[in-house]
Amino acid sequence: MIFRGSRPPAPPVPRPWTGNARDHLTEASRLLAEREPWLRAFTHVEPPVLEAAIHPGAGPLAGMPIAVKEIIDVAGMPVGLGSSLFADRVPTGDAEAVARLRAAGARVLGITTSTPFACGTTTVTANPQRRSHTPGGSSAGSAAAVGAGIVPVALASQSQASTLRPASYCGVWGFKPTHLRLPRGGMHLLADTLDDLGVIAASLGDLERVLPVLADWRPTEAPQGLRIGRLHLDDGGLTHPATVAGVDRLVRSLDGVAGIDLVDQDPLRAFDQAVRGSGRSCFDIFAAESAPILAGYVAAGERDPRLGEMVSHTAGIGASGLAQALAVRSRLQRQYADLAEHVDLVLAPATTAPAPPGLASTGCRRMPATSSLLGVPALSAPWLSVEDLPQGVQLLGFAGRDEELLAAARLLHDTLTAQSPTRSARQHLQESR
Repeated sequence: MIFRGSRPPAPPVPRPWTGNARDHLTEASRLLAEREPWLRAFTHVEPPVLEAAIHPGAGPLAGMPIAVKEIIDVAGMPVGLGSSLFADRVPTGDAEAVARLRAAGARVLGITTSTPFACGTTTVTANPQRRSHTPGGSSAGSAAAVGAGIVPVALASQSQASTLRPASYCGVWGFKPTHLRLPRGGMHLLADTLDDLGVIAASLGDLERVLPVLADWRPTEAPQGLRIGRLHLDDGGLTHPATVAGVDRLVRSLDGVAGIDLVDQDPLRAFDQAVRGSGRSCFDIFAAESAPILAGYVAAGERDPRLGEMVSHTAGIGASGLAQALAVRSRLQRQYADLAEHVDLVLAPATTAPAPPGLASTGCRRMPATSSLLGVPALSAPWLSVEDLPQGVQLLGFAGRDEELLAAARLLHDTLTAQSPTRSARQHLQESR
C-alpha cells in the first residue's frame, strides 16, 4: 500500500505472537524507544526483563507480552482509570482476566491509555498508522500498542464502541463478546447492561490463543454452507462511499465460494430499518446507568466535559427515558435473534469511515455500538483500506455463539488470503477493483 501524510519513518505493522518471548520482548523494547514518544499508548511500562524472556515459564501463553487498559486492575502497577483523580491508584490484586492470562504464562508489559473512566472525550494517544489521526477510544492505548507492533494482545473494554472502533482505526483485530461472556471482575464498571471486557490482537490466531484462556471455550467449526447477511446497522447515513465500495468488493469476492452462502432476504432489510437511530438508545442506557458514579467524579473535580454532559443528559431523559431505551433494546434483541433462522452471521463496516484527523474526538460510535446494545458477539477484522488508512469489517454473531463467530471469521480470513496469498486481505480488497 502507498502511505501518505505525517508518518513515522517506517509504517508500523502489528506483530502476531510467534512463541519466542526473547525475540518479541527485544523488539518490543526497540519499538517502545522508537515509537512510544510520539505514540503515547502507555501510561506505565514494565521494563522488559531478560530473565523473563529466557525463562518464559509454562502455559499456553508462556512468555507472551500483553498490555492492559487502565481501567482493568493489574497488581502492583498504577491503574489510574484515565483520570488525574486516581493518578496514584495501585491495585493490590489482578482483575480476573489478568489473573487468567498470567496463569497461562502471559506477561503484562504495561498499562495503556483510556479516556477518563472509559467514557471521556479523548486521550493523548496517536494512531500508529498516521499519527495526526485519532486511534479511536476509549481503548485508545490498547489498539495503538497492538497496531504499532509492541504487543500482540491487549485487554480492552466496550460499553458502546470502545473495542471495535479503535481496532478498526488502527488496523488490528478487535473482539467484543456476548454480554458477560468474558470476566469483568476487577474492571471499573459504569453501565451493567452494556459493559464488557474486550480483546485487541495483532492477528486472528492471537485471538484464537487468548479467548480460550479467558472463557470456557467450546472448540467448534464454522457451519457448512456458512450463511452471511449484510447489514448497514445504525450508520446515520454517514458511511464513507469508499467504505461502502470496499465492503461491496469484499462481498463480491465471496460470491460463489464453496461453503459460503450470501443471503439477501426481507428480514435483514426489516432489521436494518428497525435499528436505525438505535445509537441514541444505547447512549441513553449508558449515560443513565453511569450517571450516579460520574456525578461523584465531577463533584470531586474531574474536568472532562463528557462526564458532565452525560450526567445532564440523564437528568433530561429521567427514569422514563431509560425505561424507553431498555424497551427498544429488548425489541431489537428479539428481532435480531430471529435472524438466526436465515443467517449464521451478519457483515457490516466496523466504523462509518477510517480514523478521522485530529485528537479532539475518538470518532463516530454509531455502528460498533450496535453489538453492545444487542449484547451479541462482534469482531472487527482489518480487511479494508480507505484513503490509505485501515478500516475494519464488522462480523456480528448471535448471543452465546461466540465460538461460531470466531470459526466463521477464520473461514472468511483464510478464503480472502487464499485469493491473494502474496498480499494481506486488506491489500487485496483495496486493489481488487
